[in-house]
Amino acid sequence: MKKKPDGKDTQTMTAAGNGKPDTGIDGRGVEIGPAESGAGAPATDRQPSLKSDEEPRLVEGTSSGPAEEKLAALNEKYLRLLAEYDNFRKRTAREMEYMMDIVTEKLLSQFLPILDNLDRATGHRNDRTTLEEYVKGIAIIEDQLRQVLAHAGLGEMEVIGQKFDPVVHSAVFQQESKDHEPGTIIAEVEKGYTLQGKIIRHPKVVVSTQ
Repeated sequence: MKKKPDGKDTQTMTAAGNGKPDTGIDGRGVEIGPAESGAGAPATDRQPSLKSDEEPRLVEGTSSGPAEEKLAALNEKYLRLLAEYDNFRKRTAREMEYMMDIVTEKLLSQFLPILDNLDRATGHRNDRTTLEEYVKGIAIIEDQLRQVLAHAGLGEMEVIGQKFDPVVHSAVFQQESKDHEPGTIIAEVEKGYTLQGKIIRHPKVVVSTQ
């Protein structure tokens, strides 16, 4: 190895420190500084990291916020309205039941005189009453019954001589007739009735044909 005139080796001067920290040399001959090697970095500069399984928690004593307060108020209002509606439904049902009882009582009380007359008629069936007088008494009771029913809104349907309507009438059978046009009601097998204008029983009729 060649030496310089001062007698010192060149490699020795390189390896011996020149007052600067040793940075180290990688395999490519590139110097690595203290920041790159990680040496000398203070521990306090490192940021703590949250674990993935950790969840944020509210600090005790903090306010729930206006959104939660509004939700609680709406929930309380909903429960109050629900209770009021349930009370209204029950009260309405009781009132309807009470009204039905009144109507039923009023209607049945009007049938009691008719029932009394029927009891009298059947009680004298073995007396020396002629058949004509007996039938006449039954007819009076029938008229009394029809008056009560009419007062309650029941009405008889008049169908003889009308054109047959399948929506209103119920045809039992057809009968040939030269005195009527085809499709005319010529006889009534069972009467039809209406209640306050609404059909509650359709009449059963006989329809003419040629």
